[in-house]
Amino acid sequence: MSRLARLATLSLAAFLLAGAALPAQAQDKSRARPKPATPKPAAGDEKSAGIDEALRLSGLRNHLTGVRLRMKQILENDNPNLDPDVRQWLWQTLDVSFSPEAYTKPVKQALLDNHDADALTRVLIWYRSANGKKVVKLEQSGVEPGQSQARKKYLATLEDKQPSEERLVAVFRIDEASRASEGTFGAIKAVVNGWNSGIEQVMSEQGRQRAAQGEIARDVFRAQMRDTVSEDVLREMMYTYRDATDAELRAYAEFLESDAGKWFFNTAYKGQQAFLEKTVDKVAEEYVSTIYVKKTTRPPSRAAADKAPEPAAPKAAPAAPAKK
Repeated sequence: MSRLARLATLSLAAFLLAGAALPAQAQDKSRARPKPATPKPAAGDEKSAGIDEALRLSGLRNHLTGVRLRMKQILENDNPNLDPDVRQWLWQTLDVSFSPEAYTKPVKQALLDNHDADALTRVLIWYRSANGKKVVKLEQSGVEPGQSQARKKYLATLEDKQPSEERLVAVFRIDEASRASEGTFGAIKAVVNGWNSGIEQVMSEQGRQRAAQGEIARDVFRAQMRDTVSEDVLREMMYTYRDATDAELRAYAEFLESDAGKWFFNTAYKGQQAFLEKTVDKVAEEYVSTIYVKKTTRPPSRAAADKAPEPAAPKAAPAAPAKK
């Protein structure tokens, strides 16, 4: 047998032996069924999944939780003698109506309506970076409960050792670009406006006239309130980012001020604003249906029976933040 013939015979034998070891379905390719192709997600589903990933990686819940915590602190400081029923109602309203879950839905819808695939890709890239992960971790720790004393202690140390100018500028840039102070101020405004609206609904005509006469004084308070909120947020951020270097804070500020960062946070802010517009009426309705009903159905005291006072109004409704 020639060399070529022997090689052909050996090759055929090897092929047959290999085929004998395979399942019958694999030996007969004509009977093999191709695997069904994995269906590609619809464009809308893919867009939604990308935004969900950005919301998760960015820890936007931390920002929204921070808004609620600041609201509680500021409203508590400005109204230390709240009626116990009102205090309980207010805290419950903040926990339910201003939960991150309530905020996230309109924020996601705003991001869907104003979708930018390129910007979204860059947002995901940054938050997957080491710097992005560290920032989110710090922001997460900043909203964990039980930090009040630690925060006060840390901020007290800054009175003796002032932060560098570079650090102060970076924190200020982060506040401006993330719209932390602006978002907090808008949320407080919505709560207080809703609170006032609920009170006015159950006031007598004379009480409404007195409330209208207090508008000038409230305008002065509103201007002061903006400064108070901004100062509180900046001090909070100094504590939250205490373990970040100046270079890391500068990099975060640069991301927030980039086209991608602006798209993400400005669009999220629009979603928050849409949410707050509806919240005013909701807070008013809840006040009337809980506090007012509870007080009017409770048996009056002897002094209250002689003269029923007008419901106490909250301190004031802050004005909308000025655009910069």
